[in-house]
Amino acid sequence: MICRRERRWCRLSLLVLGLACLLGKTPANASDSLTLYMYYLPHRLTEDSGRQYDRFLEVLFDRTGLAIERKSAPLLRASNLFRQDQQSCIFPSNIRALKLDTVASRFGTSDTVDIVSLRLYTAKRQATGAALADFRPERVGYIRGSGAVHFLGENSDQYVPIASEEQLIRMLELDRIDAFLGHHPDTALALEDLDRPDALHVSPVAPDTLRFPITFVCHDSAVSRAFLKTVNSEIARMHASGVTRDIFGKHAEFEQPDEHTEEVPLTE
Repeated sequence: MICRRERRWCRLSLLVLGLACLLGKTPANASDSLTLYMYYLPHRLTEDSGRQYDRFLEVLFDRTGLAIERKSAPLLRASNLFRQDQQSCIFPSNIRALKLDTVASRFGTSDTVDIVSLRLYTAKRQATGAALADFRPERVGYIRGSGAVHFLGENSDQYVPIASEEQLIRMLELDRIDAFLGHHPDTALALEDLDRPDALHVSPVAPDTLRFPITFVCHDSAVSRAFLKTVNSEIARMHASGVTRDIFGKHAEFEQPDEHTEEVPLTE
């Protein structure tokens, strides 16, 4: 009787072990040791908005079956958490946003999800379009935590960091600043949420509107490479089918075929 029970237990143990091995090879478990840190963006990524990046991630993970722990945080904190965690990825970002381009071989990036551009917002329309040189640096605002402004010249360290798009819009209307540097489509979405889509005037940052590719960035490992391979396949399908355009809406910008998009810091 005891021998029979032991044989039965052994067979059951082997069956459980075999199933565990099979399950370990499924896409859903290929990334279960990774953590995805995410930038909290009030109008695009809050984990419960059901739109923009929230909706994109919902569709992406539902279609791929990928299982990955997700944690959102403000810009600087999310970046720091990612740097400290070797088993992690971050989104939405780019390799230079994290100032990791000099050690790029230690990291992997996905294909581009969408494009974010830097634009100059003013309360009054300029005859030929506004330029940064038109304003005193201490009267120009930007989103706190954004690194996109720092390549704009020696006066950029005098720009005023503000916590949110809504506060930037309000300060501009109250004449506390003369202009601000905002990310598109974030600022356009903020204006729509305030039911004031045409309240401000927008100009490209000279000489042209600066455009930044948005990707997943991961510490390089066998697990993260498998994760990015799966993600890239689904990003391609979502682009081809028009799903990403439907999700991101009328303000969306996407990389065009053969387009070379300059990667400059979005966050620091």
